[in-house]
Amino acid sequence: MKLQVYIRYLLFILLVNFGRIDCNGCVIDATVDNQIKIRHERGVFDLLLGRFRTCGGCLCGRPNRKVARLLGGEYTESHEFPWLANIHIKSKLLVSGVLINDRYILTAASQLIGATAHEIKVSLGEYDRCNLDISSVNISIEFIILHPEFNLESNTHDLALIRLSRPTKFEKRISPICLPNPGSTYLGQVGTLVGWTKLKDQTDNAACRPRKLGLPILGQKECIKSGINAMNLHDDYGCIGIVGTNSLVCENDVGSSVQYRSYAGIYDLIGIIPSVNKCDDSPKPTVFTRVGPSLDWILQHTKDACYCTK
Repeated sequence: MKLQVYIRYLLFILLVNFGRIDCNGCVIDATVDNQIKIRHERGVFDLLLGRFRTCGGCLCGRPNRKVARLLGGEYTESHEFPWLANIHIKSKLLVSGVLINDRYILTAASQLIGATAHEIKVSLGEYDRCNLDISSVNISIEFIILHPEFNLESNTHDLALIRLSRPTKFEKRISPICLPNPGSTYLGQVGTLVGWTKLKDQTDNAACRPRKLGLPILGQKECIKSGINAMNLHDDYGCIGIVGTNSLVCENDVGSSVQYRSYAGIYDLIGIIPSVNKCDDSPKPTVFTRVGPSLDWILQHTKDACYCTK
């Protein structure tokens, strides 16, 4: 066995057994054009095959709360989800987003139409929007990348990447969420809807603190049965909710995230709320744009960033 092959084999064994490796910013060069369909666990194989580079000893998807407890739309604890981002557009519109690595925010493309990079600021480590938080970090952005298949009329592929003007320094209040495992649908699992969600009977337009809500992730047949028009249910859509109940997401919740918590307590980002949900009195689930089908696009356009491992 050649020395190079032997070293790669040892690296593989170490990663499988210990779950992470500290590369100190190194880049492992390899081509992976046909690997995405045969991988089932992102962390190990993506690292070996050069899909992304690691930031060092950081871990993604770790909340600042040990016990998962969902009572139904309650406020999160302070900085419970350290990857939440507030996006300020033209100093007025507030949109939610999520930090996925040291340089990029993922959010909904529909809210960024017509805005330039100079008109957008991102706040990380923020919890209460209604009170000044001097510990939060405000960052300007360099540019926006809309999903190439985003369609404003049909709201398909409602995803956008925002590149921050400088790398993010991770700490307890600011750290990224994990990207989903390739090929995983998470159907039948409980998803966590997280964001600065305004309740229907709330009179003001802004929610001060983020809320979380656990709901089952539905398949397409269940989505249609629950009230979603089949003509409007696109391939990149997913649904979350309880059959026969109304959507709890309103128009101002665009960019909020749908997450999945594993048994180990690690969160994956599985969806972003698009601009198609209406919080009226008609029974229907909440629609989200699935992140999984766009993994190739995300990784291709974030090669200049580093990721934390699971």
